Amino acid sequence: MKDINIIKIGGSVLDRPEAFLEVAEKIVYRFKKPICLITSAMSGKTNELIKTFHQAVPDGDFWNYERFIGMGEIQAAILLEATFKGMNRKACAVLPWMREWPLFISLKKRPDGRGDDRRDFSILKKSIQQVDKYLRPLIKKNDVVIIPGFIVKNGKGRILTLGRGGSDISALLVGELLGVEEITLIKDVEGVMSADPRVHKRARSISQIDADQLGVIASSGAKVVNPISLKHRDSIKRMKVLSVGSDDSKAGTEISFGKEISIIPSRTVFSVLTFIGQRIPETPGILSEISKILAKKGVSIHSITISDNLIAIYVEDAVADESYQILAPLLEKIENLKVLNMKKKIGKVVVRSLKFINEPGIIRRITTPIAKQSINIWEILTVHTDVMVFVEYGDLKRATRIIRGVFEGGRV
Repeated sequence: MKDINIIKIGGSVLDRPEAFLEVAEKIVYRFKKPICLITSAMSGKTNELIKTFHQAVPDGDFWNYERFIGMGEIQAAILLEATFKGMNRKACAVLPWMREWPLFISLKKRPDGRGDDRRDFSILKKSIQQVDKYLRPLIKKNDVVIIPGFIVKNGKGRILTLGRGGSDISALLVGELLGVEEITLIKDVEGVMSADPRVHKRARSISQIDADQLGVIASSGAKVVNPISLKHRDSIKRMKVLSVGSDDSKAGTEISFGKEISIIPSRTVFSVLTFIGQRIPETPGILSEISKILAKKGVSIHSITISDNLIAIYVEDAVADESYQILAPLLEKIENLKVLNMKKKIGKVVVRSLKFINEPGIIRRITTPIAKQSINIWEILTVHTDVMVFVEYGDLKRATRIIRGVFEGGRV
């Protein structure tokens, strides 16, 4: 059933009761049936439920808390079913107490009781069975099937939630279980934007990006999609972000997914120039001075690290000596810089995966086997989806083979 339209409706779109009819009309106009909707709660509803529970029951138990804070999604699903039926469409909301409920997980560790915490879980085989036995037939019989996001059940049938932004996770899980190639996110913006439109008025929608770029955008704070949800994508090939207010089917942003994990050794040999000093983060203009000097000579900075007492600048090995010479005068110009060192012939391997986002233990999985082979890691940097490992260039091939062995078959 790859022709199913999996559509996730964001809570910011459902900002008032009248929005339900507006959203339903847009969906019927834009998409052919069959349609499977995953809905968030109305805007602000989950925060209201969390606050209400804690005020009413300061020491409330975990299971009642989980049942209560997902009520917003249930309300939204019921309202959407009623709305579509009012439009003479065959619609069905699949609610957690119904036999057709599709999402069952095993929670690896019980959270501390906040609705916004991260949930570490595995999907149960029962989900596959439920989808095949109940959800697929329901979708065939109806124009629209609505599933409340955020909510799941465990193997014993008790209600759990997926943490803040869990409706995005629900959409990915349902899409994977149904075997679709694309899911659509309905938002209150035109797509993935070049900047925050509330701050930069000339922000524009980006028509196409790849999943790696989306992972960085999402994990750096942009409210496009819950970055943790991207960890649960396996076979879905595309994701579309559309504005609820747009009538143009070609508008929005299309996100394409590639490899689950990429291991990329650099062919470039690097040198690292390290300024050692004091109070470096409190020294205004220090990065500007360094970059201006290097830019005048056409030298690119490939990576940079700052701590309280050092700045490490990675440049190509071929221009290292010249770079050292033109940067050395900064020792006299900037009082907080004391020493400039140079280390040559450094190699870099980048390990990239959406599954690295907010994932504990990835660094250890990389560094431990490398250390066991007596390879010294010069530096390791992490930025959202990327882990960059710097080693002696002579050790780069060995280090790359070891890392490939750790993530063999693309399994993270």
